[in-house]
Amino acid sequence: VHQSIYGKADLATGAPLKEDTIYRMYSQTKPVTGVAMMILYEEGRWKLDEPVTKYVPEFKNLQVYKGIDDKGQPILEPIKRPPTMREIMSHTGGFAYGLTTDNPVDKAYRDSGLLGSKDLHEVMVEASKLPLATQTGEAWRYSISVDIQGYIVEKLSGQSLPDFMESRIFKPLGMKDTAFYVPEAKRARQASLYMYDREKGAVVPAEGFMVLDVSKPPTAANGGGGLVSTLGDYARFAQMLGNGGELDGVRILAP
Repeated sequence: VHQSIYGKADLATGAPLKEDTIYRMYSQTKPVTGVAMMILYEEGRWKLDEPVTKYVPEFKNLQVYKGIDDKGQPILEPIKRPPTMREIMSHTGGFAYGLTTDNPVDKAYRDSGLLGSKDLHEVMVEASKLPLATQTGEAWRYSISVDIQGYIVEKLSGQSLPDFMESRIFKPLGMKDTAFYVPEAKRARQASLYMYDREKGAVVPAEGFMVLDVSKPPTAANGGGGLVSTLGDYARFAQMLGNGGELDGVRILAP
C-alpha cells in the first residue's frame, strides 16, 4: 500500500498531519457498533425480528408525531407496534437524531440533550419521552438507532461499550489507537476540529453540541459517533470487513 499524507493537523500551529494522527471518527463509529451487535447476534443473544422492547422496555409507550394543532401543540399518536431489532439495525424504527432543527421532531431531539446524558440507560429514558418521526417500519431516517445498539451491546454483554469493543474488536485487530477518548500521552497526535462558518465564509474552530469532549473516558459512550482512530487503525477494521470478517488469522465475524 502506498500512503501519502497531506494537510495540517492544526491550522494555528501549522502542525502537519502524520500517519499516526488521531481523528474524531464521528459516524464512522456506526459500522464498529454494528460489528459489535453482529458478534452478539452470532452468539445467539438476539434475533432480527424481536421487538426492541425485549431489551429496551422503556420504549413500550412511544408516541409518533403527526403535526401541530391550532394551539401550536404537537399532535401525537401511539405506536402501532414497537420497532423490531431489524429496524433498529437499519434506521427504520421511526427515531430521529437532532442533527438539524428544520422540523419539530429533530428540534425536540436537539433540545433534549439526550446524547449528553450521564449513562446509556438515561439516553434510553430520555429517548422514550421524545416523539418518533414516523410509525415504525414506514421510512428510512438517519437516527439515534446506533446509540440504541450501543446500549443493547452493554446490556447483553455485561460490559461497557468501550470495554466490549476493546476486547472483541480493537485488541484482536491490533487497533492500538482506537477508543472513545484520547489519553494524555497521545493528545499531541490529535487533529484539531474545524467547521465552515457560512456567515464569515471561512473555516473556524468547531463549536456546538457536535463537538464531543474526547479528553476523558465518557460515562455514556456514543455508539453513533464517539470513537477516535487513526487512518491505519480504521483501514485494518475496513480490511477485516473486506475479507469477509477476518484479518491476519483473526476472525471477528463469519462471512
